[in-house]
Amino acid sequence: MLILGYASVLDWRTRRVGNLYWILLSIMAIVLLCARVLADDEPVEYLLILVPVLAVLADIYGPFGESDGAARFVPLLLYGVAIGSTVYLAHMWIDNIYFAHLLTIPVMMIAIVVMYMLDIIRGGADAKALVAISVMFPFYPDIGSFPMIEAINAFAEVVFPFSFVVLVNAAIIVAFTPIAFAAKNLAAGEFEFPFGFLGYRLDAETAKSSKVWLMERMEDGAHRRFTRPQRDEELEEEVDKLMAAGHKRIWVTPKVPFIIPITLSLVFTTVVGNILLVLMGL
Repeated sequence: MLILGYASVLDWRTRRVGNLYWILLSIMAIVLLCARVLADDEPVEYLLILVPVLAVLADIYGPFGESDGAARFVPLLLYGVAIGSTVYLAHMWIDNIYFAHLLTIPVMMIAIVVMYMLDIIRGGADAKALVAISVMFPFYPDIGSFPMIEAINAFAEVVFPFSFVVLVNAAIIVAFTPIAFAAKNLAAGEFEFPFGFLGYRLDAETAKSSKVWLMERMEDGAHRRFTRPQRDEELEEEVDKLMAAGHKRIWVTPKVPFIIPITLSLVFTTVVGNILLVLMGL
């Protein structure tokens, strides 16, 4: 909570959170994972779950993404190891419910990376925070009378891992933003479907210094609009092109500080529990 709380402040102020926080959280999670397996007197072989975990972390924080030559294929090798070892370990001990919980760690880590690559999770820091939470919580927290909603069996907790529920609850919090955008645009008399649900119009000059993504840009002399902005862009350069083409007020979507909903969701899920179990009658 200390790390996520401070990261939330940084995300609000700058929309940038350095790798140091997520590396630290991941290291703490691995240490606690090892301690728990040993304290629970489970087979030490269960710690082989760290093979896919470390493989994914090596890609996330390694220097391979911008490498040339054969080094470019290192991420493929790492994910081959991660997926292959996960499948092998599942074959070995999937029938043990304790290990099934541990198996949710690499499964969620790989799923989060895929969601980031598909632009479902937009921020790199957001994805890294969720990856660290996946390692930290293979089991649901159990603090006195919390969570208030408990699964009727451990299988339900494996199907809906804690980190997955944290992501879903955070997404539900963010899901209210289109309503706010629509109200803002209607009040300003600038609502336009579908952009009115995804962002708002801003003076081009103001947009240069704002924490936003553009929903329109000039490409090959043509004016184009996008419902899903590009993650990497030179904001000032693109805005200058729009202004030169006569566009003084442009559609933008804010860079949502998603670490804040993740932090709120972590607290909510720890205290309340998995509301998906209630909705699905599990």
